[in-house]
Amino acid sequence: MEKAILKTLIYANIFAYPLKGYEVYKWLVKKPTTLLQVEAGLNRLIKKRKVEFFKGYYFLSKEKSIVLKRIRREKYSKTLYKKAILFAQILKIIPWIKLVGISGGLALNDADKKDDVDLFIITAGSRLWLSRLLAILILDLFRIRRKAGMSRKDTKGKVCLNTVIDEGFLEQKFKDLFIAHEVLQMKVIWQREGIYSRYLNDNDWAFNFLPNWTSRIKYLKARLDEGSNFFNIVERLAKKLQIKIMQKPNGLERIEEGGLYFYPNDYRAQILKLYNQRTKRFSSTT
Repeated sequence: MEKAILKTLIYANIFAYPLKGYEVYKWLVKKPTTLLQVEAGLNRLIKKRKVEFFKGYYFLSKEKSIVLKRIRREKYSKTLYKKAILFAQILKIIPWIKLVGISGGLALNDADKKDDVDLFIITAGSRLWLSRLLAILILDLFRIRRKAGMSRKDTKGKVCLNTVIDEGFLEQKFKDLFIAHEVLQMKVIWQREGIYSRYLNDNDWAFNFLPNWTSRIKYLKARLDEGSNFFNIVERLAKKLQIKIMQKPNGLERIEEGGLYFYPNDYRAQILKLYNQRTKRFSSTT
């Protein structure tokens, strides 16, 4: 139990993100258990001086400063979250978008004043490119889209369509702790036809990494609606147009069948490397 708790806090510490007791339980790495057992384990680690507790948060020893950082970010996230809800509602006019959610730091109420809003979108089958094109046009109309080449200052409060996937390709390609967190941290703003349930069902492998996540339910898959031939043609044209405009993918960015992932910085490899290094370091001292 104590090793699982340390691994969980180590992962959170990479993001300077202390956890409440319930959050340690919720995000506990690969250890099905109860909240009471987690609390007992935390108390033992505090006595061993490997974990500290301050203002309701648990964190690794000598990392007290991250508590105040999280508190500050939570306050700012409330303002940014309200904007995100408004942005998401605007996209409801696109009939082929079935879900809009928030990913990134804001999904955990951990955004700072210079952050943008990362949106996660699921589209109807064979409507990925058309939906993205319309979303870009709408966001540009309101002058709220984050564009390539913008400075950090200019991206403040802007919208980034960093994940857009087709409902026929919901299962994530990479299956590790980082992607499991990305799958389960995403906050749904609105959805249609129970698509979020299908998304969790197709990515139920994530529960192997985070077995205590509170909404662990399996769902039946729904049948896909391919749409009319006319919009199939428009979808192909939208794809050709956007691929022609797009720059060559960098980092963790991927353009693949049924999914667009715009993460220019490959944090996945960096985070997993840090996580493995730090867990080994802690293991050698326990």
